Amino acid sequence: MNIIINGQKMKVEDKPKNEETCKDFCGSCPSYPRTGEWLFCSRGKSIKKIERNGCLCPACQVYMDYGLEGDYFCDKGAPK
Repeated sequence: MNIIINGQKMKVEDKPKNEETCKDFCGSCPSYPRTGEWLFCSRGKSIKKIERNGCLCPACQVYMDYGLEGDYFCDKGAPK
């Protein structure tokens, strides 16, 4: 289910449901910086330098719901 409004993909909403999904999923990511930050696809990149050891973003339900593309949002920031 991609969230589309007026023919355009919607940005990831910074809301509790998405944060909980992120915590459940991204906490096991090998590149997660262990800073207590979450929802990089909405809030932007981490304050910590990321060591890229693999990315789980494309398999996350939030990623699929919003039809995101790309990876390493913790390092690159939220998609445009």
